[in-house]
Amino acid sequence: MSSPSNVTFPELTSNPDESYRTNIIACAVITWIIGAVFVGLRFYTRGMLLQNVLGAEDWFILLALVFAAATCAGMIEQAIYGLGKHALDINPDLMIPMARAGWYTILWYLLSLLLTKLSILLLYLRILSYQHARYYAYAILAIVLLTNGLWTLSTVVTACLPLAAFWDKTSYPNAYCHPRNFWLGNTGLHIGTDILLYVLPLPVIVNLQVKLRQKLVLYGIFALGFFVCSISAVRLWDLVEQYHRSDFTFDNVSIAYLTCIEINAAIACACCMTLKPLVSKVFPKFFSGSRPSGANVDTADLEAGSDKAARHAERKNSPPTIGSWPSKRIRDEEKETWISMYQRDSDSLELRGGLEGSKRPQ
Repeated sequence: MSSPSNVTFPELTSNPDESYRTNIIACAVITWIIGAVFVGLRFYTRGMLLQNVLGAEDWFILLALVFAAATCAGMIEQAIYGLGKHALDINPDLMIPMARAGWYTILWYLLSLLLTKLSILLLYLRILSYQHARYYAYAILAIVLLTNGLWTLSTVVTACLPLAAFWDKTSYPNAYCHPRNFWLGNTGLHIGTDILLYVLPLPVIVNLQVKLRQKLVLYGIFALGFFVCSISAVRLWDLVEQYHRSDFTFDNVSIAYLTCIEINAAIACACCMTLKPLVSKVFPKFFSGSRPSGANVDTADLEAGSDKAARHAERKNSPPTIGSWPSKRIRDEEKETWISMYQRDSDSLELRGGLEGSKRPQ
């Protein structure tokens, strides 16, 4: 890659009628609405349909949505100041407030991603009954807190010393600011933890004794997670390329699009993992016939591949196993699985529907 000093930039152009500002605002609003719809469906499913099984993971994703709204609002604010227009057509007095809004947008963006990952990991710890998988989840949780939490956020709040130099470099000519490798490294850390996050449950899904259709649904959900990873990778490439673009307010609009898409797609993916009861209610035949007859409700869908593991899973009072090793017993309320975590609630919904039908006048 050529260094910026060896790059010859074309001359800046001016065209006041050419602008992407409306596109930025539309992208920010539409993507956030999509994320909000998924969060609303999640809270309806877990709060009303399942009669309040809300946990910490749900409140974390709600907080992630709040910071996603702040991120999108920051993008809109930058567009109002001039992002999306040619640099020559922007009032110089608006450059500082636009850069300040850019710093806050970065902060809200990182917080939204962090909270989304914490929500997914807390959900894993609720529904994964294999003790080995739970150990891995705790390990990834520690990695996320150290990298995407402590390190990344520390990098942002110390972006420049003093911080005001981040948006007003001319007033602080001797200020220290982190080199661009810090920001590229932070994006790389996010991609790395994303991959760990979505790879973790795949071995568990492989051993599920359910219909192929349901396995494909689960794989599809995690394929959405890797779609988020691909967005992050494209955004990283765009961040690298922005240093070779002279008309930075006009040519780097794609970064604004990808930022809004990434955070809200991550939220939507995290919510898709909890919407099985709602899909079962709207499409009752979709998940029907998946339960092995006579199997225990809490562990039937996480029977391991070996016969000994299956016998452990079928015993009502035995903890689930992986391979031939019995896992450590966990609390009953935590024994939920990818497929069967809501089966008891679906059964109760059917029972209530039958009781209501019996009460109707003949």
